[in-house]
Amino acid sequence: MSKILYETHNIRFYIDESIPCLVNEWHGFIKSHDFRAGILKLAEILEQQRPLYPKLSMLADTRTLGALTRVDLEWVTNEINPLYVDAGVTHEAFIVSQDVFGTSALNRYTKQTTEHGIFTVQLFDDIEKAKTWLKAELYP
Repeated sequence: MSKILYETHNIRFYIDESIPCLVNEWHGFIKSHDFRAGILKLAEILEQQRPLYPKLSMLADTRTLGALTRVDLEWVTNEINPLYVDAGVTHEAFIVSQDVFGTSALNRYTKQTTEHGIFTVQLFDDIEKAKTWLKAELYP
């Protein structure tokens, strides 16, 4: 694993140099305030890393993420995704949650993001498949 850029009790962000991509791991139920703080930190890190990685993508490992509110998902779609685009993100891969509510939230987010044409989002059940897809999409 690469150097950890940010970590709390249920969030970890680091760069996977093999792609490269910003991996963000989410664990368990996260309160709205903590989720939003983590997402804002993620956007900040993306902007900071842009000079080093002009084609930086994101890989969100949400296998153990619990439910998220519709309001939080809409906030990410409307307020945060434009920050991701400004930071150069064109692709985002998700490892789907094992929690039915987490999976439902991910499906809503993916639908909202792709309907708005913000960037390309794909869902995976395997982290290696997600990495292979990101590498193929960004570095053909």
